[in-house]
Amino acid sequence: MASLTDKVVANLIEDIERGALRPGDKIPTEAALMKQLEVSRSVVREAVSRLQAANIVETRHGVGTFVRAPADREAVRLQDADLSSLLDILAIIEFRIDLEGAAAAWAAGRRTEQHLKQIGAALKRFEEQVANGSTDVLEHDVEFHLQIARASGNRYFYDVLSQMGRGVSPRTRLGKAEIAELDQIERLRHVLSEHKAIYQAIVRQDADDARAAMRLHLSNSRERLRQVHASASPSPSK
Repeated sequence: MASLTDKVVANLIEDIERGALRPGDKIPTEAALMKQLEVSRSVVREAVSRLQAANIVETRHGVGTFVRAPADREAVRLQDADLSSLLDILAIIEFRIDLEGAAAAWAAGRRTEQHLKQIGAALKRFEEQVANGSTDVLEHDVEFHLQIARASGNRYFYDVLSQMGRGVSPRTRLGKAEIAELDQIERLRHVLSEHKAIYQAIVRQDADDARAAMRLHLSNSRERLRQVHASASPSPSK
């Protein structure tokens, strides 16, 4: 049986295929989709995330989500099946360690004041959520990494990360039992501290420190998840 998210995805794809939404068009806002399809905000966000991962739409922060041209959709895609287990996610993080380490280094050398403003804004929103005791930071976490990729001056860093979308986040793929193993707020405080170190290195235009800080952040993320996986795995028979 199709989920509500599946139905929202199918509805938007149908609109695109019949030409109601053309390449370059902005899709309806979250509020409009919620009202039109009678679903929650979280359902709409997950549906958009899937379309981003399939490279069908592109979200421009502060502007909206737009339909991509068919030619722009021919790229590496991370389908749901590719992220079906925690081990898959660990492998993706390994990939990101080198990719985003390089992006951060280039960003340190090429960032503009506008780039710093955008990276800093995502960081501030993340920090405000944590300070308020909220774990709803996914959008700000993804945006922080995307803005660093944009600041690299190489669109391929941004393209690859934007194709991953929100679906690459561990918290969207792990089961509730696994997530329960983590002290979410404490974990997010560590993540926030790591994000600040990356940002400050980019502000200083220190490429080596930016690369190292990003690699450390993602390596730490991998280790935190590895520990969850180890604790969730059945103990060997004696």
